[in-house]
Amino acid sequence: MAAGLAAACGGRREAPLLTYFNGDYGISVRYPSGWKTEQAQQEGVWYRYFLGPPAGPRQKPAVSATLLVGKLEGSVEDYAQTYLAGNQVASSREEARPGARGRSYLFSSADGATRYSLLLLQEEKRVVGLYTQGEAPLFERHFGLLQEMAKSLTLERPSTYPEQRNQRFGYSIRIPPSWREIRNFSGSGTLLVQFQSPPLLVEAGRQTIHAYLNLGVEPLEPGIGLDDYYLGTRKKLGEAFLVLSHSRWRDGYVDVAQMETQVAVSRVKRFYRIDKGRGYSLSFEAREDVHLRVSRWYDLIASTFKTESELTTP
Repeated sequence: MAAGLAAACGGRREAPLLTYFNGDYGISVRYPSGWKTEQAQQEGVWYRYFLGPPAGPRQKPAVSATLLVGKLEGSVEDYAQTYLAGNQVASSREEARPGARGRSYLFSSADGATRYSLLLLQEEKRVVGLYTQGEAPLFERHFGLLQEMAKSLTLERPSTYPEQRNQRFGYSIRIPPSWREIRNFSGSGTLLVQFQSPPLLVEAGRQTIHAYLNLGVEPLEPGIGLDDYYLGTRKKLGEAFLVLSHSRWRDGYVDVAQMETQVAVSRVKRFYRIDKGRGYSLSFEAREDVHLRVSRWYDLIASTFKTESELTTP
C-alpha cells in the first residue's frame, strides 16, 4: 500500500494551498483553497474538518482531513489506538516538530476499502493531530496532498521561531518560517522591512490574499518621548488611518485601525516602542475579511520583539 501511495504523490494540485491558523491553540496547517472547512467540539476534543471536493454518485467528499486538539492521559501510542483498533497498520514512524514529538501511521480498514493516515504530536499533557481518510482509489489520488498537509502542521510557538537580529538598528524579532521577507530598505538611519504571511484566502482567478508586517525603525530628535513619537506617526499616517482602539503595550502602545481605499477596507494592528533615540513600529496589515483569522498571530510575533536595551541586558 505504501508503495502505491508513494507513486501517487506526483498528482497535479487543483487549487493553491491556504494556511489555517488557530489562535486558541497556537496551531496552523495548510489546506487546499477549494475545500470546505467546519469546526466542532466533542467530549473535550476540539476538531477542525477540511472536506475535499465531492466525488462519486453520492457526492461525498473525496477525502477529508481532521485537525484535532485534546488532553493526553497516557502516551501517543495509547491515544492512537482509538483510530487504529480493528484496522490494518501498513507503517508507522516517529515524528518531530519544534517543541513536540510524536508518531504517524498509515493504515486501512480490514477490507482495504478505506485508507487513513494519522499524525499525533505530544506537547506536555496535550495531543495535537491530523487524521485523514478516503476511499482507497481517492485516497491514493490525493495522497501527496494529504501528506503535504500533515507535514505543514505546526505548533506556533514564538520561542521556536528563527530570530532575526539587527545590530545596526538595535532590535531582534522572531518570524514564523511560513512568513517571508519581501522588502528591505534602509538609509539615513531609517529602516523598513516587510514580511508577507502565507496565503490566507483566495479569490476568483486563484489570486491569493496575504497579511503583511512592516517593521520600521527611525531616529528620533533629542528629547522626543513615546507620546511625541506616537502622535507624530499618527499625523504622518493621515486621516485615512482611523483608530478603532488604543491601549498600552509593554512600554509602548498598540492601535487597531481601519484603512479604506477605493479597492478594499483593511485592518491594521500597529505596535509602537522607543529606545535609545529610536522609534520602532510593527504594523500588521490585512484585508478586513482576513484580519480576524490572524490577529492573534500578530500578537505572537510582536511578543518576540526586543529593542537594543533588552538585547544588551544580562
